[in-house]
Amino acid sequence: MNAVGHYIPPIFIFPWKRMVDTLIRGAPEGSEGFCSSSGWVDSDIFHKWLIHFKSHSNSSAENKVLLILDNHSSHLSLPGIEFARKHGIIMLSIPPHSSHKLQPLDKTFFGPLKIFYNQEVSKWLVNHPGKRVSDFDVAELAGKAYVRAATMEKASNGFRFCGISPYNPDVFCDSDFAPSTVTEIIAGTTSDAASLSVVLS
Repeated sequence: MNAVGHYIPPIFIFPWKRMVDTLIRGAPEGSEGFCSSSGWVDSDIFHKWLIHFKSHSNSSAENKVLLILDNHSSHLSLPGIEFARKHGIIMLSIPPHSSHKLQPLDKTFFGPLKIFYNQEVSKWLVNHPGKRVSDFDVAELAGKAYVRAATMEKASNGFRFCGISPYNPDVFCDSDFAPSTVTEIIAGTTSDAASLSVVLS
């Protein structure tokens, strides 16, 4: 999502060997599905997602866009980085353990999405007694939840609450930076352990 309320259609990752179209039946318009052995994102899928992102964001060398990422290892693939550079995607990784403060999706979108998804699953289970939600039901249930969660207000508020857009460094106070003092300990001193204990407590 971006600061003015637009959303990139989601992708779905399934722990399958081969993708079949029925896995994303009922997904939001423009969604795509990919498969990995673990069901989690990897470097190859992230590269495919960048292609998906470019097609919906219209990024180019002349029309650059900023993409805010966490520090997941899948974001560090050379093909992905080269693709981003070629197509005007400026990738900015936020510091580790800071997504609760700097990731707009974490601030306003993921929480409601999980709640709405769980509500859709509960309704489905009531209407299908004795059955379980299969991989072929996930995209449709998630799609219903996504439509409820993906509002312009949630998108713009996410960026505003993080102080990203409009830019506002005053959303943070000194205590927000306290964990970084751990890295200020001078290595090799006899008081390292004691200092670390004080900082962490």
